[in-house]
Amino acid sequence: MNVSLIFGTRPQIIKCIPLIRKVQKSRQFDLTLVNTGQHYDYLLSKVFLREFQLQAPSYDLGVGSGTPSWQIGNTMINVEKTLMKLSTSVCIVPGDTNSAIGSALASVKTKIPVIHLESGLRSYDEFMPEESNRKVIDHISQLLLAPTKNARQNLMSEGILAKRIVLTGDTMLDLLLMEEKRIDNAKLPKGTEGLNEYMLMTLHREENTEDRARLSNILNAIRKSEITTIFPIHPRTKEKLNKYGLLGFARKIKNLVLIDPLEYHSMMRLLKNSMLTITDSGGMQKEAFIVKTPCITLRSSTEWIETLTAKANVLVQKLDQQTIVSTIQRVISNRDRIVSAMKDSE
Repeated sequence: MNVSLIFGTRPQIIKCIPLIRKVQKSRQFDLTLVNTGQHYDYLLSKVFLREFQLQAPSYDLGVGSGTPSWQIGNTMINVEKTLMKLSTSVCIVPGDTNSAIGSALASVKTKIPVIHLESGLRSYDEFMPEESNRKVIDHISQLLLAPTKNARQNLMSEGILAKRIVLTGDTMLDLLLMEEKRIDNAKLPKGTEGLNEYMLMTLHREENTEDRARLSNILNAIRKSEITTIFPIHPRTKEKLNKYGLLGFARKIKNLVLIDPLEYHSMMRLLKNSMLTITDSGGMQKEAFIVKTPCITLRSSTEWIETLTAKANVLVQKLDQQTIVSTIQRVISNRDRIVSAMKDSE
């Protein structure tokens, strides 16, 4: 059976690694990797293939950045052209990115069945860009791989037949368990060696990076917290900080350690050993939960409802300085109780 696995972003690659390894070991499948290139930055995509010693994609489509509609449309056109060259029996599409929905639509239009990895996630926030992507992909896919019981229930409540849904567990958990030794021995980036008590922050979502006031409030909240904060800076975030005249200010914050985006193992080691993480990333919320690190999410909603139920994650909807600082203080003061609750939820 010829299987095409289509990805385009760093989180999609990470989700797929355990599956790629398993499929490549099987004699039943002939796997073709297709990279749409939604993340055009080397450090955000190709470095992960190299790090995990995975074969290079057979096709790099070079979609790159653009408006959501442009990205989805360009992905559809390029994926369709690619699939027409192949004798693909089924396409595997992970996640909820513009790359994912474009790939799923192109597959269906060329009459190729779609398997959706990480199906059934719902934030019930219609203004979240990924929410519509998730729903469309789920309803046009033939096989839905749900990572949690809650995700499976979401699909069934939307009228999707149970026979199309498989409760698989989470491939990102699989990967963390597979790579545990490498994570614990990973090289730490310059400037972070020897740090014992620190926060880890990631920031990349458009609603935060496109708003100068929000970025300023977040940076000032970190400064006022006086807690050492490691900040692997996403290319988009760095570009926006520079545009808004905030990059120089960020570099002058004494307790803020700016570093380049990291390889997977180094990032997970920093996350695992941090006091807490501050993020707007869906993947980081989940990874923090897995390694038992409390999380503050700078968003009004989350698709990972389980992290809220377990009291492992706090949403910050009002991004003023005082709210962010007080949330940091509250989480740190209750950290032991939060970690204990996470362990009890296993």
